[in-house]
Amino acid sequence: MHFSRFILAAALGATFVEASSAGHRGPPSDSDDDNTNINSPSGPSDEPSAPSDITSTPFQSSSAPSNPPSLPSNGSCPPVWNDVSSALSAVFLDNGQCSDLARAAIRYAFHDAGAFSMSLPFYPPAAGGADASLLLSPDEISRGENNGLQKYHGFLQHFYAQYRDRGVGAADLIQFAGAHAIATCPSGPVVRALVGRTDATTAAPPGLLPAGFGPNSAQDVLLALFEDKGFSATDLAALIGAHTASRSFTQREIRSGTPQDSTPGQWDVRYYAETYDPPRGVQSFESDINLSSPNTTVGREFAAFVGNQGKWNGAFVAAMEHLSVLGIPQEDVARFVDCTGALPKGTHARNVRAMPINDRAR
Repeated sequence: MHFSRFILAAALGATFVEASSAGHRGPPSDSDDDNTNINSPSGPSDEPSAPSDITSTPFQSSSAPSNPPSLPSNGSCPPVWNDVSSALSAVFLDNGQCSDLARAAIRYAFHDAGAFSMSLPFYPPAAGGADASLLLSPDEISRGENNGLQKYHGFLQHFYAQYRDRGVGAADLIQFAGAHAIATCPSGPVVRALVGRTDATTAAPPGLLPAGFGPNSAQDVLLALFEDKGFSATDLAALIGAHTASRSFTQREIRSGTPQDSTPGQWDVRYYAETYDPPRGVQSFESDINLSSPNTTVGREFAAFVGNQGKWNGAFVAAMEHLSVLGIPQEDVARFVDCTGALPKGTHARNVRAMPINDRAR
């Protein structure tokens, strides 16, 4: 089995990490709250509770992986995804800004798919990947690297229970929700939303997500970790930019609720400039500080996104699409159905056309 190492003929992608400290200090960990950071956090969780109308149906995980969802023979997106999208829109937008649930959805999509390694045997669940193990395994969500995601996890369990009998797969829902959240944030790009993944109930291998603080947040360590997932330095620099919509809640090194740039409700490139020179009330994760260093491989790519929204959007979309199919054989991905049209902002093709010509490379 040959597993996808790039996004459907697109450039390789990267991923987000967390770092800490207001000035360029502190160790990163890979995730910490209902934000977009990819690193793992430490400390108690502080996430938004799920709306009562979406949490009415209990969910129980089965002991065996499910088959891929049944897809239309004509390749069209099943209408149920329009209903899913409408329901997510109701909770992902808050006063014109992306909500805490939206932030959590982006991080959750990374944590499910990003727990993957090309060094492990290429058969599920040995290498992890975008397989819904984070949602369906009873153990994976309790790992320290997933601190801060527990409330969104509960929200998604109930949400999934409402739609699974209509053919919605758990792994597809996780990635669709992440893409929806990105598109919901003001100025957020449209990431291709494919459906057809096979779900897994076995937890992904541990130790495959980035750290936001400490020795494992060093640039060399993080770059090696992402290269083992099929990502380049450009990909890593692009994906970490998701911290533009991030607020930290569970990192001990950062005051709860502190954002990683001054506009956490918007999808912009202030994060890149403000990692170098954080304004009052903004704190960076140590991993982000380490990755931004201009004397490093990733740092040179990081600096290129300062003030360049089009360049970043192009690189981020490619990276995120790659992330969304990690661990899935390329021949399977080729049979997936494109449900991008069900997202809030139209089609992937329109998104690419809106980018500067030099940023459309795939």
